Amino acid sequence: MKPFISVCIPTYNGQKYLKDTLDSVLLQTYKDFEILIVDDRSSDNTIDIAEEYAARDTRIEVIRNPQNLGLVGNWNRCIELANGEWIKFVFQDDMIAPNCLEKLFAATQLGKPIIYCRREFIFEPETDEEVKIAYLNHPSAQNPFGDTVNISAQQYSELALKEIGVNLVGEPTSIMLHRNVFYQFGLFNPHLITICDLEFCTRVAINTGISQVPEVLAQFRVHGTSMTSFCSKNRNYRAKILDELLLIHDFAFHVAYAPIRAVAQQYYPEIDLAHLFDQKTFSAWKMARKGEYSNEEFAFSPHIELEKVSKFYPLITRTINRNAIEFLKHDILQKMDLLVTSMKGRIKHFSPVVEYMKDRLKTSKKS
Repeated sequence: MKPFISVCIPTYNGQKYLKDTLDSVLLQTYKDFEILIVDDRSSDNTIDIAEEYAARDTRIEVIRNPQNLGLVGNWNRCIELANGEWIKFVFQDDMIAPNCLEKLFAATQLGKPIIYCRREFIFEPETDEEVKIAYLNHPSAQNPFGDTVNISAQQYSELALKEIGVNLVGEPTSIMLHRNVFYQFGLFNPHLITICDLEFCTRVAINTGISQVPEVLAQFRVHGTSMTSFCSKNRNYRAKILDELLLIHDFAFHVAYAPIRAVAQQYYPEIDLAHLFDQKTFSAWKMARKGEYSNEEFAFSPHIELEKVSKFYPLITRTINRNAIEFLKHDILQKMDLLVTSMKGRIKHFSPVVEYMKDRLKTSKKS
């Protein structure tokens, strides 16, 4: 008999915290679930730990990918293998409260195919103070929907437009999804680096709405070796600039985002998402030309990253080509403005000298 919930734990070199994660899942008061540990070719003892737990509990199945699929690829692999009607991700270094599945199961009666609970953070000792503050002040940590239990598609669309690129509900450890949403709206987008969960949650919720369990039932661990931390240090352009560009591309043109475009048209003045896409494309192109965010240590080139992404999003290339002259003109005019401002500053700086020379010439003529 198929389980009602599939708890999916995608792993990669996760030996440090995996036992804590598995213990938190096995302590659930709700029992009708399976645990799928899908390992992406770890080189540490992750598999040994997973198999040790599987030997003790028949609900645990361990699968090792034949080759490394990467972060998002492994998430999608979990979905393909899951048997449950509902899918609950728990990351290899996160934990859930003993009543997490019970509370989320109860919320399925509200009729929404996506449910989320609140979460708190576990900050590892090496976490920078600035990073801690950023997480604690993040909009999702401030409960943007308050205690509203049933959030409509319209409400979610309005806030997603107001806070473009902001995760409104937290990481996948906070979320449970009905398996039908993957048939209806597709899988996680493999072209995104850090906001693949944000994008998918938005893609679903603007169409269906979302239910909230307004209790802290999950713990998200923050540490220096996380993917988010790595991207913020070494791939800022790819993770922040291009991820946001791809999100806005989908807002403006993807068929699943028709509801958000309809909401954008209701504003006065209308939010022109296609124009916003043009602006963001120009900004990304300009940064790539200037080599901003380049990182020689990691052989990272914004220009190459923009080219790679454009192969999957050809509208980026067409937008750049269509507006190339305007883009260059804008760049030249900006440089001229800076030059004129600089010259004015220099003239102002030398004006006392000029006045002195004028006085000397007048004196010289009189004599």
